[in-house]
Amino acid sequence: ADLVLVASGSEIERGSANGRQQVTFAAGPARDFYLAASTKFVKISEKIGDTVVNSYAMPEREDAAREVLEVATTSLEIFNRIIGPYPYSEFDVVSTPMQGAIGIEYPGMTGINMLVYDPQGELSGRPASEFLEATVAHEVGHQWFYNVVGNDQINEPWVDEALVQYITGLYFKERYGKEGYEGARASWLGRWQRTGNAEIPIGKPAGEYEGREYGAIVYGRGPLFFEALNKEIGDEAFSRFLQSYYAAQKWDIASGEELQQTAEDSCGCDMDALFTKWVMP
Repeated sequence: ADLVLVASGSEIERGSANGRQQVTFAAGPARDFYLAASTKFVKISEKIGDTVVNSYAMPEREDAAREVLEVATTSLEIFNRIIGPYPYSEFDVVSTPMQGAIGIEYPGMTGINMLVYDPQGELSGRPASEFLEATVAHEVGHQWFYNVVGNDQINEPWVDEALVQYITGLYFKERYGKEGYEGARASWLGRWQRTGNAEIPIGKPAGEYEGREYGAIVYGRGPLFFEALNKEIGDEAFSRFLQSYYAAQKWDIASGEELQQTAEDSCGCDMDALFTKWVMP
């Protein structure tokens, strides 16, 4: 009964007896269900539009939880505006232990590596707190591309991951201007540099990348492709593309071909040359 539960969806019913709790969560449409629990979680909340955002962490990490909450609410506001409405009345961000990942997306919530909340924590030899804003904004972006607009994450990981990396850059641009975007762009270039800027296609299945290629290409070269697409068709057409793609593919499974078709429809132009150069295996 003393466990604090954080789950996809919203709590709609609760009962307790003999020191145990029985809770019903309602979620949908949703592609997964995720639950995290701790007797120690503290929760801080804020409402943005019609959505309540909750941030959960250990009591000694409440300052970081407040920062996470601020980034999450700002991200939701920006993506609501530039892509389309977030579909749920609740969004949860929860600090959890992880192996390897810094954040993982789930419907209506995201887990963030608890090291990010630790002022003394380190990831890849750097202060873990440096990853907080970009990681939270990225995982919030997955609510649009992975959950509402689904895709084959094994065979076409670029369709959600590379696009979410790029809209994370748009978050920094909307919030901090050109300098913010350039900071995000520098991180993409840094990732791609791990392969010596090899022009490896971003459209390969996840299992076909070798060594450090997956992170470098899908998360580094991938958002640079969307930057090139934006430049090719212009800001106005790219905005139409994002909004049209989100609306047309809502609750479906989108493919790279459908993404290209939506981009071409948005500009009334042929994108074969650009997609061949960057995407095609």
